[in-house]
Amino acid sequence: MYAPHAPATALLPARAFSTAHVPPEQRLRAWEEHNADALIALECRTRTGEEFQAREDNVQLGRVHLARVRSTAHTVERSPDLIGQRPTGAVALFVSLRGDALFEQAGRRQILRPGDLLVCDADGHFVRGFGHGLEELALRVDRRVFPEGTRPPAPGQPLIIRKSEANPYGRAITRLVGRAVGGQDPVPDERTVVDLLSVLVSDGTARPHVVHRALACAYIEDRLRDPHLSVPEVARAVGISVRQLTRVFADMGETFPRHVLRRRLELAHSLLAGPHAPALSTAAVSAMCGFRSAAHFSGTFQKRFGIAAGELRRAAAKRV
Repeated sequence: MYAPHAPATALLPARAFSTAHVPPEQRLRAWEEHNADALIALECRTRTGEEFQAREDNVQLGRVHLARVRSTAHTVERSPDLIGQRPTGAVALFVSLRGDALFEQAGRRQILRPGDLLVCDADGHFVRGFGHGLEELALRVDRRVFPEGTRPPAPGQPLIIRKSEANPYGRAITRLVGRAVGGQDPVPDERTVVDLLSVLVSDGTARPHVVHRALACAYIEDRLRDPHLSVPEVARAVGISVRQLTRVFADMGETFPRHVLRRRLELAHSLLAGPHAPALSTAAVSAMCGFRSAAHFSGTFQKRFGIAAGELRRAAAKRV
């Protein structure tokens, strides 16, 4: 059964890895080792004589792994031998942000351009090429967390969604992952990520309550900082009644107010524990996270995390 929310470790900020300080002859190996640990094990190659540079920002939740990847030109392969050695049991999603990318699987070659989404089985043999470098968002999700009835892509059956298709679930997951690994809101809600991906791959067969849950929670993520966020507003955005929306949250084991409060507190925690904490006051964070009362924020924050907001901010300031 899916847990109501990710564990407290999901409140940690993005972890950055860069080859900048690695000797040139060791960079590809270091890059492979990092990806095998943080995302997906891959074999990497560059053209002879070309210097390789790469950076990856990772956020790891319980069974959802997010990343923003930037690099110079290279090719990666998820080979059968590597799949046997390092299986993931996961589905991968890639969102191209800059540069064309080649994807080859089961004898078929396709080109992905900025804004396109690719979803594939992470344990299916594939080759990806980035002739002019890349910048992309990557997502790995354990198959076991998908809602019942969801059928993620099987090996050799990738799903490609073009930017021109204007898919609302693709746009929402791109915003959510982009903010998380960009350091803006490094506390993505794990279930919302999974729901969006499950609806994205369902080809119209997702159960209505999963669709409504995905859209409602994605909308809340976008408007989390708005103190006037309300049930009627979210219901209108999703296209259902207030009564139906109330049932959506009841099925999640939460009420609408409790869900919003939890997400706001998690956002506040990430800000107070992050690198910019010294420049923020507790009152400022309270307002930034949609709380109308600083006193209410302080009390609920300490109850949720067992530490006062100001104490967490001071501890973060000492680490900077």
